[in-house]
Amino acid sequence: MPAPKGIPIPEIRAFRLDERILDSRTTKGWMSDDERLIATHTGGVLFDIDLNCAKWDEKTGEMILKIHPQDAKRILRWLRHATEHVGIFLHRLEELD
Repeated sequence: MPAPKGIPIPEIRAFRLDERILDSRTTKGWMSDDERLIATHTGGVLFDIDLNCAKWDEKTGEMILKIHPQDAKRILRWLRHATEHVGIFLHRLEELD
């Protein structure tokens, strides 16, 4: 019986992240063509943040990140794609679109 394949490709130009140990190859997930997004087979999504866009809120002490709406929608799309294929359905994410 073949091994589980993980999540399908999230975007057309995304490429597989493989780990090679000697002659064996293990697929870890997908990376976007611009190398800003990574989706793992466990349903996680990593996003490359430009820290020049971050600043501290002096009232609350929290960091504020400003993300372009197009990037935010792309992150949500990747997150929804990755989590649905591992069996976690995030219905509330649709409300943010």
